[in-house]
Amino acid sequence: MMTINILLADDHKLVRQGLRTMLESRPDLKVIGEAADGLEVLEKAAELQPHVILMDIMMPNLNGIEAARQIRQRGLKTGIVFLSMHANASYAVRALHSGALGYVIKDADFSEILQAIYNAAEGKRYLSTEIADEVLELLLSNNGDKAGSLDILSPREREILQLIAEGNTNAAIAKKLTLSVRTVEAHRARIMAKLRLNSQAELVRFAIQQGLIEA
Repeated sequence: MMTINILLADDHKLVRQGLRTMLESRPDLKVIGEAADGLEVLEKAAELQPHVILMDIMMPNLNGIEAARQIRQRGLKTGIVFLSMHANASYAVRALHSGALGYVIKDADFSEILQAIYNAAEGKRYLSTEIADEVLELLLSNNGDKAGSLDILSPREREILQLIAEGNTNAAIAKKLTLSVRTVEAHRARIMAKLRLNSQAELVRFAIQQGLIEA
């Protein structure tokens, strides 16, 4: 029997502990690591090479969707399953476009989480039954665009956008990303120009609308 190695990513320790307990009750599942934010997911994914990453969308420093994009860009062979509180088809479509194989609502039965993990380990997709039909309709209607105006930003700009919206100063962002303050300032100016935003408040509202941070 093959053992599926799993990386858990959620910024709430109790959620990770609960998931670990449930998953490791199965003899063919093993949690080999945990991450509390998107940047840590990237580090642990490269280090541990899990078969499946089970992660939340809303995480500090780097959200799950952007983390999934970067994992795919780096060529890491791992199945990504989102476990989200948002029963929202547009979130699920963005998750699929980021390279994820599964999207499960957090209040779903544990059996759905298991099925999503098994499917992802085999390279197959899985969507929560609660939103599967709505996601299909959205995709077929051609309204399921890849991420709206977020697509006009570079990966680094999306990363900095989230950090700005979380309230980090330019100096704090520079330290987190090992950049100069001047470079961060330049990125901030390009982000505001590309998105046609005029204030910090507008930027924060945009980030909330795009699901980068919670209201």
